[in-house]
Parts: sequence; structure tokens; C-alpha cells
Amino acid sequence: MSSIFWGFFLVFVNFNLTVNGHVLNLLPPFAGYLLVMKGCRELEEESSLFASIRPFALGMAVYTGILWLGDLLAVTGQGSWLTVLLGLAALAVSLYVSWAVVQAIRDTEGRRGADLNSASLKTGWTVLAVAQVASWILAILGSLLALIGVIAGLVGIVWFLAALWRSRKLFEALPPPGGAAMD
Repeated sequence: MSSIFWGFFLVFVNFNLTVNGHVLNLLPPFAGYLLVMKGCRELEEESSLFASIRPFALGMAVYTGILWLGDLLAVTGQGSWLTVLLGLAALAVSLYVSWAVVQAIRDTEGRRGADLNSASLKTGWTVLAVAQVASWILAILGSLLALIGVIAGLVGIVWFLAALWRSRKLFEALPPPGGAAMD
């Protein structure tokens, strides 16, 4: 579950370097989606839901990798309707991937009969999703309220990542499936 946490950290947390008007994200989201894929592969035995996430994470890795490379080479444009539509589609897929991880952790929690913090994780995801969608809508409308959406988005990201960190720690504390080996 460590790979999934660090993957979402890279997906949601951005540190940008701007040089001569070119912006480069130092924590590339495509690397985050690759880590999410790795984590899902590692957890497939815990829940079959983890396997269903991997194709979507791969698609997002390719998409965000192309955008990252385009930013690096300064060839991607901003502001067109196509960019907005692709951004909204990417937001939808990103929210699906994170929601599916929440559901897979819930499934694992039920199968293992242990608390993996899924209730808080679900709440964090809900705050994250509402804030991100609202932020996009307000940004498209050009509203000054977009700043409130950005702040709410930060709260959602922190909440989701903190809940995922707790889920990770609880998962790591579980005995191996089938119980501990007896001598």
C-alpha cells in the first residue's frame, strides 16, 4: 500500500519550476500513476478490485506523461476548449482511480475483518472530489470564487492523503493473509 500512497502523493502534490516562462512539475503525475499501478499489482491478492484499477492508472500515466513532456518541451498549449475538455476527462478518470482504490481498501477491510480507515478515506475522497469539480467549474467561469475552490481542493488533498497514510499504516500492521505461521 506504500506504493499507492506515494503514487497519489505524486499525482496530487505539485512543485513547479518556472524558467523563462516554461513550467515543469518536479513531481510528475505520470510517475505517481505508475506507482499506483505497482501498488495495485502488489495488492491484487487482497482484493480483485485492485486489478481493475490498473488499466485506468496506465491510461492516466500515458496521458500525464505526454502532458509533462509537452510542458518540458514547451509545446503544449493552454486555454483551448480541447484542453479544457481533456482536462475534465482526466479529472473524471483520476477521481475514478482514487475512488476505486477507496473501494478496494474497503473490500480488503471487509475480507480481513480489520479497520483500515476506509470511512475517513471515503470522506476525504468526497471532499477531494467535490472541491476539485467545484474548482474546475469556477475556473472555467472565471469566477473570483475559484480561489475558494483551490483552497478547498488543498483541504481535500491533505485529508485524502492523511487518511490514505493511516490506511497504509493499519494495513502494514496486519498479519499476513491466512494468519501468522506457527512453528
